[in-house]
Formats: sequence, C-alpha cells, structure tokens
Amino acid sequence: MKKCVIVGAGTYGQVYVNYLSEIYDVQGFFDSNPDLLNKKINNYPVIGSVESLPEYMEHQKGTAIFIPLGNNERRVELLRYYEELGYDLPSFIHDSVYLHDNVFIGKSVYILPSTNVMPFTSIGDYTMISMGVNIAHHVVIAEGCFFSQGCNIGASIAIGLRAYFGMAASVMTGVESIGANSIIGVGAVVIRDVPEKAVIVGNPGKVLKYL
Repeated sequence: MKKCVIVGAGTYGQVYVNYLSEIYDVQGFFDSNPDLLNKKINNYPVIGSVESLPEYMEHQKGTAIFIPLGNNERRVELLRYYEELGYDLPSFIHDSVYLHDNVFIGKSVYILPSTNVMPFTSIGDYTMISMGVNIAHHVVIAEGCFFSQGCNIGASIAIGLRAYFGMAASVMTGVESIGANSIIGVGAVVIRDVPEKAVIVGNPGKVLKYL
C-alpha cells in the first residue's frame, strides 16, 4: 500500500483516517497544535507540525498528502504551497460516490460517501464535499468550496471561490450564482442569487451580514 499522511488531526482528519486507511498505509498526522505533538489520535501518531512537513517529506519521497481541513482559506493555501513543492496531493473520492462520466473533477478534490453528482458539472480544485450531498447538472463549482453533509444544489448554478455550505443547505434551480467567499447557513434555502461574502440564513434564505 502507498504511504500517506494527513494534515490536520481534528475531527475531519480523524474521519478521513478511517476511509484512507482502506487504501493507504496512513503514517499519521501533521498538526499546528503543539500540544498534540508526539501524541496518538485513534492510534495514529501526530508526527510533527504543519511547518515540519517539508523536512519529513525529504525522507519520505512518494508519500501522498491529504489536507481535509474545513477552513477553505487554510486548505487552499496549504494545498497550493505543497503543490509548488511538487508533492503528491491526490484526490479522494469514496467508492460509493456516484459521478457521471461527464463530470469534471479538478485537483485534490475530496468527496465522502453517498454523494451524487449529475452530468455536465465541474468541481474545482481543492473542493471538499461531505456525505450525502446532491449536486444537479450543469453546476460549475469554483476552487476551494466546501459542502457539508446533506446539501442539495440545483441545476445550472455558478458557485464562486471558497463558498461554504452548512449542513442540509439547499440552493434551488433558478438561482444563477453563489458569490465567492459566501456562507450558506445550516438548513438555509437559497431562492435568489447570493452576493460575494454574504452570510445567508433561513427559509427562504436572507442576508444576515457580510463578511
């Protein structure tokens, strides 16, 4: 089995250990919290800090790196940095995910079980999609977005950079765009276009504030 490490020993990292260990020899975590250094989490060691990963990789060439962080900005920042260093940053798409042949998948995309993506949809680099998400056809997802469990995305919607969707958020077909760096709150039902950096809550969804 190919070796891999996981950046981020938080709850999402712990979830990904369970899935990745089925197909990789997981060596452990790297995390920015110094209190976790040299400790074990679910029997996997915290090998070092995020900053120490390049030094580790000098002696572990060919090891894959996964960065399943829920913070879009930090995840994209690290993936870009490690990509520039030439490391192996594969996607992870669970076997139970249904992707039509006409779906485009970018670099370092993570998709958890029971998600469905219809034809002619494009998923941008560094995007994370959790369990049970449904994405309709002709959706264009920009770089670094995050979809929490149970989201439903209608057809022909352009989703901007690093948009974040809380659990069970829904965007209705007829909406044309979700702005970059926007946040769609838990259970929100979006029925109109969302501006950049808007925080949307409620049913129907309304702007709570701007970031």
